[in-house]
Amino acid sequence: MGKSHKQGIPFEWEGRFLGFVPSSDGKLKYLRWQTGSDLFTGKIPKPIRSELYRTLRPGDAIQIWGEREVDLRKGQEKWVLYRVVPSPAQSSLEPALQTGSSAGDPSPKPKGTVLVCQKSDCCRRGAGEVIQALKTHLATYPDAIRVQGVGCMKECKRGPNVVFMPDKARYSGVSAQGIPALLERHFPSPSEPSAERNRVSPLAL
Repeated sequence: MGKSHKQGIPFEWEGRFLGFVPSSDGKLKYLRWQTGSDLFTGKIPKPIRSELYRTLRPGDAIQIWGEREVDLRKGQEKWVLYRVVPSPAQSSLEPALQTGSSAGDPSPKPKGTVLVCQKSDCCRRGAGEVIQALKTHLATYPDAIRVQGVGCMKECKRGPNVVFMPDKARYSGVSAQGIPALLERHFPSPSEPSAERNRVSPLAL
């Protein structure tokens, strides 16, 4: 039997988390990080994706275990991640927005995360205004909610594209004016009647 043209090389690295990257189906299956001056993208195992969506923010120092798969015949390589955890020497270069902090608990666990595509097409269609609207409205929220920029969501012509976690609800063509209604749908105020919240239609945003 001939020798396989594919080779797997285990690795254990430390790096800086840059963001999540969608696959061709639009799901956030990949993680992008920087080690030294080099940038890498690796596939995240499905069982740990939800936890990483909730806990990681751009700039976080992380430890990564995985395997570098090299196709010697095609000269291609891909990175498959087994485990990703915050580095013990955590130092965020780009803190995500958090609200609801108190002197006794300066970094509460966020109630949710809002992912906003930061690719050029979405930015041209108003992604910057959407992020600013999110920051403005979330500043008054009692709960900690992150705003996180991510890579392309594969719906460039329908941008800006936004995903609300942990609901995994995705919206395209979002405007700054539609942000209050989306926030109320996914992170409702305790005093807001549920019947009123359910009237929100994503098509109108």
